[in-house]
Amino acid sequence: MQDIIMAAEQPIQGTIKKMRVMSHLVNLAVYVLIVAGIVFGLPNFLVWKLHTTYPMAAITSGSMWPVLKEGDLVFIEGVGATDIRVGDIIVYQNTTNHTLTIHRVTKLLPDMLTTKGDANFSEDLPVLYSNVIGRTYNIFGKPLHIHYLGSITEFANSIRQHGEQK
Repeated sequence: MQDIIMAAEQPIQGTIKKMRVMSHLVNLAVYVLIVAGIVFGLPNFLVWKLHTTYPMAAITSGSMWPVLKEGDLVFIEGVGATDIRVGDIIVYQNTTNHTLTIHRVTKLLPDMLTTKGDANFSEDLPVLYSNVIGRTYNIFGKPLHIHYLGSITEFANSIRQHGEQK
């Protein structure tokens, strides 16, 4: 009788092992889909929601200290020239060194504006409105930023650029 019970248990144990493996594979597939959705979907969502092709930028210097610190990741919303105000923190294409600059607007002129980093002593050269990418996305009047996450993106960019130079 015991032999019959043991013989009946073997297929059941095999089925249970198969179900566990399938369960682990399904969980893994769900996790991969979630991560892929975040990695690929979040930037596309931010481009759509914030109306700009550059929805995020890393702070790479201390020029906006204490509001924004080196290594912060800021969110950028697309705005028109008429929406920009003195005091806004904007992101613009710096034609001098071909990088993005994140500074505060100090003067509005008819076809350009002037900016300055909060920690800098002098204003920047005037910027054409066409070079403005957007302004920081604000919540309760303060720029939405994530501490240290910009450092990760800068590190990843430096590795990518180093690899391209070889």
